[in-house]
Amino acid sequence: MNTADAVGALTPDAVADRLPRIMPIVDLAGLQIEGELDRAALPALTRALASMAGRGSFSVDLSGLVFCDVGGLRALVTAAGLRCGHVLTLRSPPPQVRRLLELTGWHQTAGLRL
Repeated sequence: MNTADAVGALTPDAVADRLPRIMPIVDLAGLQIEGELDRAALPALTRALASMAGRGSFSVDLSGLVFCDVGGLRALVTAAGLRCGHVLTLRSPPPQVRRLLELTGWHQTAGLRL
């Protein structure tokens, strides 16, 4: 549960509650993301995507994603653009993520598959 102090600022526990869970997918080459991808999550997301760099094509399961800001989306698209002949597949993207990809034109990024 998110909590706030007397002036409405998020407490450290509340910030930790908002961080996404980024886990490897055991049966496939890839990652599963649950929770929110926002500015606070960018370092963890970037590290997780970088850890997949030498593995060829991989997927990111977004079925547990509840929020994604443009920075999180940009990190995913950038990782796809760096794949050099390999594909990053976004599995089960929420409708708002799919719509943002289409509005920005990023759904046409080489190396990205929905």
